[in-house]
Amino acid sequence: MKVPKKMLIIVAILGVLAIFGRMGSSESNPKSSADDGQRAAQEQVAEQDQQAEQQAASESEPEPEPAPEVKSVYRVGDTLDDGGVQIVYAASGEYAEENEFLQPEEGFKYIYLKLAFINTSKSDKSISMYSFDCYADGYAAEMYYGGDEGLSATLSAGRSTMGYIYFKIPVDATEIEIEYTPNFFSSDKITFAYEGEVDSGYVLEANTSRTEGALAVGESAEGAGVRVTYLSCETWESDNMFVEPRDGYRFVSIELEFENTGSSDQHVSAFSFDCYADGIACEQSYYRDDNLSATVSAGRKARGTVTFEVPNDATVIEIEYQDNMWTSNRIAFTVQ
Repeated sequence: MKVPKKMLIIVAILGVLAIFGRMGSSESNPKSSADDGQRAAQEQVAEQDQQAEQQAASESEPEPEPAPEVKSVYRVGDTLDDGGVQIVYAASGEYAEENEFLQPEEGFKYIYLKLAFINTSKSDKSISMYSFDCYADGYAAEMYYGGDEGLSATLSAGRSTMGYIYFKIPVDATEIEIEYTPNFFSSDKITFAYEGEVDSGYVLEANTSRTEGALAVGESAEGAGVRVTYLSCETWESDNMFVEPRDGYRFVSIELEFENTGSSDQHVSAFSFDCYADGIACEQSYYRDDNLSATVSAGRKARGTVTFEVPNDATVIEIEYQDNMWTSNRIAFTVQ
């Protein structure tokens, strides 16, 4: 079928008009193209700024210290973390008992391990020598309780302690290992190898920061059902020749008054107190006649003292009262 010439002319004209229409459309909105380009440039600059900030932040932040290596057996100088407590195996060796009546029987000797514990958590941690067992060539060995500075402390957040554990073992034992059970409700163990006379030279770091809100003499605080008043503080000297502080130490005592503000009995005891000299736990002394111990009924009061052995050169000495055994709430007293 032959298409009329007139029809072909009309189709050609429509095609030309369509082409010009598209060209006119792209040229008639130059602002849209410019806006798109500007937006892309802004997004690119913002992305570059963000990358630069992230890089600067990563460079300014110190790299976290690597976690101590987990080992099956720890040796002198090793450090480990155990659930908010850092443990340092500081030294080991043989213990020479000076008392002639406390010597080990023939064929045995006393040994010790020196360990440091630092509470890195926000809650109290209890450390006890009774959590340790010793095995000499696979056989259980007896613990010895006559040594000095036995390992036992309750550490509030940020506090530390260092002490000794002692055992009696056969002199010919070749493999001696000490197992520590950190959790009474778990059978997990941490094993330390006895290495003879070895000392890492480790020393606990002093913490001289003061507890915010610690009471001074004359001040009071409210505890769990009690009102505690800080009456006095003194250096105590015993009149018993057998009760003397170690060289470089002294006894300090604070006197307190407890008033039962609740409706039920309150039990007050010196065992609820801990002392820290520059952040390091101190040993308590129980030899004073007026040592704090009482059961106080509602509305009644009790007075008494608590006494600790502290280093003469300590900068900050604080005594803490744990007013609830189920929490880590404490009232702190500044030793002046």
